[in-house]
Amino acid sequence: MTTPTHMMPARTLLAAAMTAGFLLAAGAASGQQPAGQQPAGQPGSHDHGAVSPEADAPGPAPVDSPLTGRAAGRKDAHLYIGWPNDGMVVGPRFKVWFGLRNFGVAPAGVTRDNTGHHHLLIDTPLTRFDEPIPNDKQHLHFGAGQTETYLELPPGRHTLQLVLADSNHVPHDPPIVSKVITITVQGKRGAQVSAR
Repeated sequence: MTTPTHMMPARTLLAAAMTAGFLLAAGAASGQQPAGQQPAGQPGSHDHGAVSPEADAPGPAPVDSPLTGRAAGRKDAHLYIGWPNDGMVVGPRFKVWFGLRNFGVAPAGVTRDNTGHHHLLIDTPLTRFDEPIPNDKQHLHFGAGQTETYLELPPGRHTLQLVLADSNHVPHDPPIVSKVITITVQGKRGAQVSAR
């Protein structure tokens, strides 16, 4: 014989409610749905197109883009040259430091989702995104995961651009590139005056 709920002591009702809550929470944590319910967005569910916050949250990217076979980039990744700034006048030897948000840095040869390593392009655009970045005086590789360097360039105007690439030096899909900056190198050492 069961006791009607209105006659149960408050402690018993509280314990029953807490047990039910724990069971529901444990089922949700394990990915199980309560009996008779479908997960949102699955056939048979009645969410009418609602999107859960988790569906919008950035997560690990697939290892390869299905269309190109290149390592997956992220649209919200932001690669930039932190120093020097666009339009600056610098001496013949100057520091360049690299900035990256919403993506990680890993050495060349290390394959991890959402990571890559820096390549600095000097006075040249990158025209092929489906093959390894060349390794020469205009395409500098930072395969140890470096995030800064010193450059020595001849006097005059120069362009700099960063490109992030995967463990095999191939740009991601979508490509993660900085904007192109233009600097002027002066012939005298120690000249670090902004052109703005």
